[in-house]
Amino acid sequence: MAEKKLICVIGATGNQGGSVARRFLQDSRFAVRALTRNPGSPAAQALKDLGAEVVQAELEDVESLKSAFQGANIIFSVTQYWEPFFRPDCRAKAAELGISCRKYAYDVEYRQGKNIADAAATVVDSLDDNGFLVSTLSHAGKATSGKMTEVYHFDSKADIFPQYVDEKYPELAKKMSCIHTGYFNTSHQILPNSYFQKQPDGSFQMRFPVRENRPIPHHDVVGDTGNFVYAVSQMPPGKAYMAAGSIVSFGEYIRLFGEHNNVPVSYKQVTFDDMVADTLGDEATGIEVANMYVYADDPGYDGGMELLTAEDLRKAGIDCPMTTLEEWIKKQDWSHVLAK
Repeated sequence: MAEKKLICVIGATGNQGGSVARRFLQDSRFAVRALTRNPGSPAAQALKDLGAEVVQAELEDVESLKSAFQGANIIFSVTQYWEPFFRPDCRAKAAELGISCRKYAYDVEYRQGKNIADAAATVVDSLDDNGFLVSTLSHAGKATSGKMTEVYHFDSKADIFPQYVDEKYPELAKKMSCIHTGYFNTSHQILPNSYFQKQPDGSFQMRFPVRENRPIPHHDVVGDTGNFVYAVSQMPPGKAYMAAGSIVSFGEYIRLFGEHNNVPVSYKQVTFDDMVADTLGDEATGIEVANMYVYADDPGYDGGMELLTAEDLRKAGIDCPMTTLEEWIKKQDWSHVLAK
């Protein structure tokens, strides 16, 4: 019997990493090593029950990553901006340093991404030809020729994947695929007044600084990330992708929501300041996300890059099941939204 290929999954107890770990566990040709800060968590135990090897690793500790990557044939990398962004101790540290919590979270994600790349470079020889699969986003600063320099949670990823890897580790870069993820379908949970603001007449209005008909990628992060990464792993290296079940406008999104729930809806293109105001309770969140949505309007969420999609993977003969936005809407319980 052939020896199993080993995939090391960073963030295996999170949304993206968990989806990837579960998908590769369905293929008996793979052994899955799940990396997590807390191997004793219920999510880690659930992966162990499915057959994963669970190991402790910390993104701030490059030596722990080097150890966890030993023998890897594939590494799935994902970094985290929003965790340090929201943590009270990180916000206190940002204030102490005299920088915004937005820039502080950029620094954390950049540093942790660099650690992943540095550790992955030590096992480059054992990696498959397409063995470094990284979750990332487009570079807003470069895509706008320096006009937008504060879409921090985009640039913190792109500055490492691919820029740092390309510059520092050309052999690792040859084995890298960059996987951009569309807007998570669950984003309405943190931006309720932008996605589904209830109006005085009982209707629901979607409100973004984005044109109503601007195509936008939408992604079922928990349901589909694993399927997409598994499909990408079967492709040649050196390509960039957009993981999305649908690429449709916000105008179409709110129409589908209204149709499914039998409620009147509308779409309004609002200003940057309007969106910040709609993000109740935390101005820093409002500024960070409003910058992102302005960027998604022009030059576009993908920064104008030509990214391969699930349809391109299928044309290459690779199975890549994805959930459309309409299918996802139909599966959700919207009672908490409708009861506003």
